[in-house]
Amino acid sequence: MIRTAIVQTACGISLALGLFFLFVWAPHPWGWEGFDHYHELALTVAAGQPFPTMEVPWGYAYFLAAFYRAFGDHPWIPLLVQVTLNATTPLLVFTLARTWWPPSTAALAALLTGIFSFNTIYASTQSSDAVCTVLFITAIVTFVKARRTDSSAAFAVAGVLTGVATQFRPNLILIPAALAGFALLERMTLRRVLQAAALLLCAGLTLTPWVVRNYRLTHTMLPTSVHGGVQLWYGTLQVGPYLHSRAYNPRSVFEAPVFAYTSLEDMPIVVEGGLTCDGPQPADVALLYWTDHDSIPRRLQPTRAEARRYTFQIPAQGHDAVVYYYFAVSTTGAEAVVQPTPPDGARFPLVYFVSRDHLGDLDVHGDLLDVFDVVRLARHTAWGEPVPFANRIRAAGIANAQDAAALLMQPLSRQDARHLSATFDHDDMAIGVTFGDGSTIAIPRVWHGSITELTITGSVATTLMSTTRSLPALAEPDAKESPSAQCNRFIDVRLNQVFYRSEPHMMRRYSTLAFDNVRREPGAFLLASMYRAVRLFVIEGTSDRLTAHQFAGSRGIYAAAMIVSFIYAALFVLGVAIALRRQGIAIALPLLLIAYVPATLAPVLTNMRYTVTVQPLMFMFTAVALAGLLEWVRGRGAQTD
Repeated sequence: MIRTAIVQTACGISLALGLFFLFVWAPHPWGWEGFDHYHELALTVAAGQPFPTMEVPWGYAYFLAAFYRAFGDHPWIPLLVQVTLNATTPLLVFTLARTWWPPSTAALAALLTGIFSFNTIYASTQSSDAVCTVLFITAIVTFVKARRTDSSAAFAVAGVLTGVATQFRPNLILIPAALAGFALLERMTLRRVLQAAALLLCAGLTLTPWVVRNYRLTHTMLPTSVHGGVQLWYGTLQVGPYLHSRAYNPRSVFEAPVFAYTSLEDMPIVVEGGLTCDGPQPADVALLYWTDHDSIPRRLQPTRAEARRYTFQIPAQGHDAVVYYYFAVSTTGAEAVVQPTPPDGARFPLVYFVSRDHLGDLDVHGDLLDVFDVVRLARHTAWGEPVPFANRIRAAGIANAQDAAALLMQPLSRQDARHLSATFDHDDMAIGVTFGDGSTIAIPRVWHGSITELTITGSVATTLMSTTRSLPALAEPDAKESPSAQCNRFIDVRLNQVFYRSEPHMMRRYSTLAFDNVRREPGAFLLASMYRAVRLFVIEGTSDRLTAHQFAGSRGIYAAAMIVSFIYAALFVLGVAIALRRQGIAIALPLLLIAYVPATLAPVLTNMRYTVTVQPLMFMFTAVALAGLLEWVRGRGAQTD
């Protein structure tokens, strides 16, 4: 009865704290609407519109949307349910802990969870952590029951729960496989094989709608979100002297691409643009395009038109390609004319690339002046190397790298001309380019054509890296627009900026950048990953605005959180040592689940928030440590007596 009362008290404390953080004061700065834009996503879904991203899975957004659809835009209602769900975690921990430890230790673990769980903090804001933790711990309780009772139905339910949890936190994607593997290692029989298969099948079925939806949009298998690519890249930036903040790593500038391009060669290119002014509706609007594989111009009509904004789809290329295109607007009236964008579009069209080469020079036909031309011209001056498309470059009036840099930066000259001058110095090993604002480009003698082999720092150098201009248009002026044509010119032109094109493409780009960083500094990346595997379990605040979120009282809250999390970690380690000594391999399951987090997340950018899913499991070992310390104190007291 006492232990039951302790567990009930723990649940009550968790509920009371959650309600206090929800309605009175919260130790976080985000408010009810959170920090991952789930509020906006849920409102979109509640309004009956499609889920508009692949950056996060849809589980938590749909959880919120159900309440918004039923009760309107009142965030406190789903948060109240969230706090209540979180208050069941101590009971789940007690149920789970009794599998390995006596009821007294299990009750202590429940009490620790009720008082100290960080999930209670996140339960008062729109973050997926608290609900995901309840799903995850419920799944583990069900899995343990399935092993104990040899229940095939329980294995299936555990699969469903782990699959659903993955739709809240994508880093849990391998948990079903881990549980199935654990079950098979424990007992390799035909019945257990079928049970493990049922677990995996049910987990897979819960993921199927998300996977099918993503495949229909992208022709890519995406069982979780696309966010892993950027997280991995961030992790590869936080190495060596930049271990504590990627913001200061000069390689972060390569997030911006040199060219406008897509790596989704098997998907149509979505082109969006709008007409200037609010004039009369034109008689006809079209997009004309051709490629370096097919020089015959093709005419496309809009697939969507709203007011004076239009959407087109250029067919999928299926391979690397250079796409040339322009817009044609036919006006109404007695003197109907066709007005192109750009003004002489057929002669100087816009250029878009299709390629999976994320780091190289995509301008294979010399259509553009770009940073690669600046580099090759500088190498020609320094070391006599040949310059591709030299005739085109000379026709544009470019004699050297200084001319090329000046022309690239010319559109900015009205803003700050003093920053546009550049000096070039070289020796046998490298070329140094320095701009008036102090920004630099370092070009090594040994260069394989990758943009990431350069070292680029500062504002002007970074802007130059991602700036291009048409070489033919520089060689001869294009047509001048009449004042009447200004209202039928296309502006705000976007290619593949809809989420189902841009997000999977950026996942590929970030992954390529990440692997390029790892290839350059494998040792530093390994050491950083080992550091993060431990750092995951300790909060490390800072006053640096580029490194950590700053808010009122953040210095004190970060300091207190660091002390508390360090105590958590120390007691956890002690509890693991005691448990291993007493029970050995019998506690392998909770240790496996806890180790899963650093094993899968240490290579990417992480913080302690990513461990709150397994924090309830850690409290079980904390309870073991406290119980062991109490026994030791009692033993010392008995010896003294």
